[in-house]
Amino acid sequence: MKTERSSAVVLIEQTGSPDVLRYQTVTLPEPGETEVLIAQKSIGVNFVDIFFRNGTFPMDTYPAPVGSEAAGIIEAVGPGVKDFVIGDRVAYPFAMGAYAESRIIPASSLFKLPDDITFDQAAAVLVKGLTAHMLLKQSYCVKSGDIVLIHAMTGGVGTLLSDWARALGAIVIGTVGGAAKKELALTRGFEHVVNLQSEDFADVVNKVTQGKGLDAVYDGTGEATFQKSVDLIKAGGSAVLYGWPSGMPTIYTELMEQKNIHYANPALYQYLQDQEKITLAVTEVFNLLRKGILNVQNTSIYALADAGKAHADLESRKTTGSIILRP
Repeated sequence: MKTERSSAVVLIEQTGSPDVLRYQTVTLPEPGETEVLIAQKSIGVNFVDIFFRNGTFPMDTYPAPVGSEAAGIIEAVGPGVKDFVIGDRVAYPFAMGAYAESRIIPASSLFKLPDDITFDQAAAVLVKGLTAHMLLKQSYCVKSGDIVLIHAMTGGVGTLLSDWARALGAIVIGTVGGAAKKELALTRGFEHVVNLQSEDFADVVNKVTQGKGLDAVYDGTGEATFQKSVDLIKAGGSAVLYGWPSGMPTIYTELMEQKNIHYANPALYQYLQDQEKITLAVTEVFNLLRKGILNVQNTSIYALADAGKAHADLESRKTTGSIILRP
């Protein structure tokens, strides 16, 4: 006899502020063909979730699911599932509807989680680590000795990006949004950290580069920092825009072409188009985690029921590192 399962979920009731995230209970069906049921242990929060919530990326209908990454344990498998069994520890980076206690998901979206990677670690580095992989391995391939500027270096992506760039031999200049975040970055061993509330990052860049300019800028902030950053790039350098919470900047392509600056606005879903490529990239990210190169010690933990507060804190720049929801 089949038993009904219920699950707490968070849905976007309508577009708007964090208050439109509604915590409720739904009844789950049995897993269908090639599907599994996961009991989720850790759920990753990404800034793109806010764009879905506030209507920047509109959904077809509401209430709408939210969130794309999580880690957990398989509790049931549907017909035709060959590669997973009940009890497997699994994770996924790209499957809408992650803000849930339990969920039905296609087995093809999953990969097995190594025993030495915790659920929290997986949820902290999946999307953000894959984003860093894309930025450093494709958008601009960092080389030893490069001088790069990374905005929001204590944020979810910024933390991993700055750690990884340093490990590749780059000289990292990072910006942060306050004194406490600067202190955090300094304790991580970064020498060139700019508090945007009281310091001018152009002054620091010119000092570190001796006026010769940056090899690359990684900007996940947008309008507030992008154009000023482009002005600091040397001829032949790269400007990588991968997020714009402060607004989408105007892109002056002619000015960049005059200095032969390569402009990239990469999209993760285009970069990792097949499961094999995702698995290889995730393996590399996990190896860096094992070696202590990637830092996920400053994770912010919220209850699933407090997803709205997590969004509000992320938007107001109160958090550092990755944000995780726990059912």
